Amino acid sequence: MARVIVSLLAQADTADILTDLRDKAGRAVSRAYAAAFEKFYERLMQHPDSGAPRPAIGKHVRIGVISPYVVIYEHIAADDTVMIMRIAHGRRKISRKFLRSA
Repeated sequence: MARVIVSLLAQADTADILTDLRDKAGRAVSRAYAAAFEKFYERLMQHPDSGAPRPAIGKHVRIGVISPYVVIYEHIAADDTVMIMRIAHGRRKISRKFLRSA
């Protein structure tokens, strides 16, 4: 079973997304997305390579979709770790620079 680590940037992305959803769509919607993110992370523990590969932004980078958001992660097979790098709206341009910037 893979270990899932959520980066500080991804934690900040999640907080921003959930706050925005709460303010615009209500607490129930915000909680539903929080649960969907957690369920996705649990799935990654069992199936870390299940997301679509994105070699243009990194050799081991993959994405998962929780519409309209994209969870960008990297599976390090050597130690069976999944690093959640960022979470972004699906319309956002995702680049290597975005993965490492706040």
